[in-house]
Amino acid sequence: MIRYKGSVLILVLWVVIVLSLLSIAISFSASGDVKLARYESENIKAMYLAKAGVVKLIADIKKDPNNYDSLNEDWNFENELRFGGGVVTYSAADEERRLNLNGHSQNLKEGLSRLGLEDGISQRIWDYKVMKGEEGFEFMEELFLIDGMTKEIYSTIEPYVTIYIGTDSKVNINTVSENVLKAVVEDDMVLDKILEYRRGYDGVDGSDDDRIFTDENFSLTFTDFGITPENIINYQNLFVVKSNFFRIHAKVSFSEDKGIAKTAICITDRNGEVCYWREE
Repeated sequence: MIRYKGSVLILVLWVVIVLSLLSIAISFSASGDVKLARYESENIKAMYLAKAGVVKLIADIKKDPNNYDSLNEDWNFENELRFGGGVVTYSAADEERRLNLNGHSQNLKEGLSRLGLEDGISQRIWDYKVMKGEEGFEFMEELFLIDGMTKEIYSTIEPYVTIYIGTDSKVNINTVSENVLKAVVEDDMVLDKILEYRRGYDGVDGSDDDRIFTDENFSLTFTDFGITPENIINYQNLFVVKSNFFRIHAKVSFSEDKGIAKTAICITDRNGEVCYWREE
């Protein structure tokens, strides 16, 4: 009888242990489900916050009354929007400060070479573009279809080129980077004068004393550079002073959990028509 009672007790203990383990497993599973649901909820909130930052900046760009775009305007600096426990920081970069791979300029090959590419691969990029015709490059990674293209070469030119601004080859003289300006302007003297004029007295882009090229002062300013009227027309064919396309970055984080974040990159025209969207 005692042995029987002992066996029953052992059996009961085993049942209790199994039920306890099962309870713990269910608890862990439920906890995981709650965490997963919370993560998904925060991820959705982050996506909509990122979109809110993009929409807000598009609205600000639409309201810009200037007849030019320059690096000392508000869209070029980080702004912040707080909502629902989340923080979205957003800013834009002028997409027309980049060299357009889909542009009609016959000097694209030379421009790519001045960006640091070997002549052979610059020629193959141009040949591929010509082969594609009006369709042109449809996505940046299409460059990897070109013979000789490597990750290293792609990384070299990716920050300086675009395919999203139609077929216009002109770059914005007020926002173009020095590297792209070197790809567009062959005369080093003119290049230096453009940068010196644009940066103002402090020699820094994006500050309050920047001097802005406009349609009204373009010819006069280039005359002051010592450029002849005939050559001024050539430079007018290289540049615009106001842009229509912008690359917007929006990054979202949550104050209660800094590990949850989302980044959205959007290329849009001034009217808000999206040409490219990527979330990370």
